[in-house]
Amino acid sequence: MYSDKTTMTKILGSHIFKILALLFLVASFGEVLPVPALAASDATPNAPDWIFPVVGADGVDFTYTDTFGDCRGGSSCPRRHQGIDIMTYGVKGVPVVAPADGTVRYVNWSSDPNDLNPERCCTLAITHANGWETRYLHLNNDTPGTDDGLGWGIAEGIVPGASVTAGQLIGWVGDSGNAESTGPHVQWEVHKDGVAVNPTPYADSARRISAPGNIPPSAEPVDPPCPDGAACDSVIAVDSGGLWGLRGGLEPGATVDSFFFGDPGDVPFMGDWNGDGVATPGLYRQSDGYVYVRHSNTQGIADTEFFFGDPGDVPLVGDFDGDGRDSVSIWRVAEARVYVINELGEEGKGLGAADYSYDFGKTGDTPFVGDFDGDGIDTIGLYRRSTGFVYFRNSNTAGSADGSFFFGAVGDQILAGDWDGDGDDSVAVYRPSDGRLYINLENEPGPAYWVEDIGSFSHVLTAGRSN
Repeated sequence: MYSDKTTMTKILGSHIFKILALLFLVASFGEVLPVPALAASDATPNAPDWIFPVVGADGVDFTYTDTFGDCRGGSSCPRRHQGIDIMTYGVKGVPVVAPADGTVRYVNWSSDPNDLNPERCCTLAITHANGWETRYLHLNNDTPGTDDGLGWGIAEGIVPGASVTAGQLIGWVGDSGNAESTGPHVQWEVHKDGVAVNPTPYADSARRISAPGNIPPSAEPVDPPCPDGAACDSVIAVDSGGLWGLRGGLEPGATVDSFFFGDPGDVPFMGDWNGDGVATPGLYRQSDGYVYVRHSNTQGIADTEFFFGDPGDVPLVGDFDGDGRDSVSIWRVAEARVYVINELGEEGKGLGAADYSYDFGKTGDTPFVGDFDGDGIDTIGLYRRSTGFVYFRNSNTAGSADGSFFFGAVGDQILAGDWDGDGDDSVAVYRPSDGRLYINLENEPGPAYWVEDIGSFSHVLTAGRSN
């Protein structure tokens, strides 16, 4: 009990003043900073296993300090910083990635995937498991090399409700919003159960990656993808001088058989031309549309040559009609269109018109071929190297993708094969920057199941059965 009315009046007045001040802050700024004690290290919830949200290396590509709770908005400190600023040394466009699997909650403060508030570009928030949420402010809103405010710094497919995976590209660093007068950076916020917490310890402990999607495989030891006795696809690597190296399998110590075929600049591929179950090499000369095919994995001149397509076309090799034999079709880059023909030419003659053609994807995509549903007929996939997204169809017809997912890093080379002998193809990426092959067995996002050191080559291709 209070001892007198004067004391009670003073205490009540103090509480009323605090409540009025709090209401003023809410009305003025639309948010209330969590209690200052939450910023202390002993109040930090257990750190999850996260990827750092900006790619690169500390002190080289980015830097940050603990500015959580610092005053913002002037000397009167009307609001406090709810995140940390990850600065990129004056460079816009540095990739920003999701630190963990999650779901996009809003883009530019809009939860409507059909209305992304472009005039408020560029921010987003991602919800994660166990009550975690991360937020990203000041993403890029300028076209490259300008400060025009006409860009879009949020990656393709990043809309409210979209699922993301750890390491997936979600946007690019910029100076949008009230950051125009500062250096390019992303304001990174971490919220737990609806309350902002200091991101610094999570930034400190997060794993650094060199590119979006460049996630190391599980630390747990795994068996090579091809079970003993199974018939699985392997790979062949081709260098710029026309040296081919056929690997006997995807495991340490696999044999490599080497031979020369073709000229520098030719586009190499492999195919089973006669249905005997053995893939052998071929070349496409983009300058004139000529195809050169050998029927053995040995050095020598072409056994068959013919022309199909136009200069600049990209060859697509597969069994598109299920007859057990591969043919050479093409992807016309300028049209983003597939032209399929189900036979090989001969005697240097042209094949004539395609059996059929259809649109799929867009200019700039990288096409590849695989039997993604195990029905014995190859179909087309596309790799969007700018974002690391994979798209594929299960029929050779126009339409939207039957499957899509994020895998790999910007600049990877895509290929598909039956790496585990289960009868359907899944993707792998060859990363020229480190000379490794990253194999995905499920056509789903996530770390690679298996990583194989290949070395430095111009092309790495699916080579057919290794057992």
